[in-house]
Amino acid sequence: MSSQTPESAPTGATLDEQQVLDYLRAHPDLLRRHQDVLAALDVPHQSGEGAVSLIEYQVAILREEARELSQRLDHLLYIARDNDRVAEQLHRFTLELLAADDLEGALVALRDGLRQDFRADVVQVLLIGNDLAAAGVPVLAADDPEALQLEEHFPGSTPVLGHFDVDRFGLIFGDQAEGLASVAVIPLDEPPLRGFIAIGSRDPERYHDEQGTIFLGQLGALVARVLRRALPGERA
Repeated sequence: MSSQTPESAPTGATLDEQQVLDYLRAHPDLLRRHQDVLAALDVPHQSGEGAVSLIEYQVAILREEARELSQRLDHLLYIARDNDRVAEQLHRFTLELLAADDLEGALVALRDGLRQDFRADVVQVLLIGNDLAAAGVPVLAADDPEALQLEEHFPGSTPVLGHFDVDRFGLIFGDQAEGLASVAVIPLDEPPLRGFIAIGSRDPERYHDEQGTIFLGQLGALVARVLRRALPGERA
């Protein structure tokens, strides 16, 4: 029966470490490609002149991660503050609409509020219906070709945002379309009232099809209810 002394025992750990060292020497960019491993290493802070130690590299990585986290936090804070601003504007806008005595006053409050608080360059209100006695806004008969085109281009109840062609800008804004680069079209659906609010902007990035529409949908529901109540014979 033979025995092994400590000197003759297998040195698996030493061999494994040597294999790792050999691999690192053969692939000097390995830790750069796997920075999560680098950040977890425990390395003494020793480096020769002109060299950057691993711990210094770790610190640089952590600083970059901290910078990215700080940017994300700043972005979230900006969104939160912007949401607060929009909520305050919508509250003020709602009060102005509710204070209107008639349809004409509601339309004035609508246009002024959208221009002042929501940076609208042009506001157009289009109502569709055969029996709408509305003052101060275009009223189209339900079978009017222009009304049919509007219904075809903007079906349903979801706001539509983006960059339209010249013909569609002209259909919505008429002679006010010149210079407009983006638009939000908000359906109004509060029977017997049916129509659209169109908000035009000269900024091509103001409204685009990747934006959310929840806020604009809520705005449209609010305006539709106020305008419907302001129609002659509809006020409760």
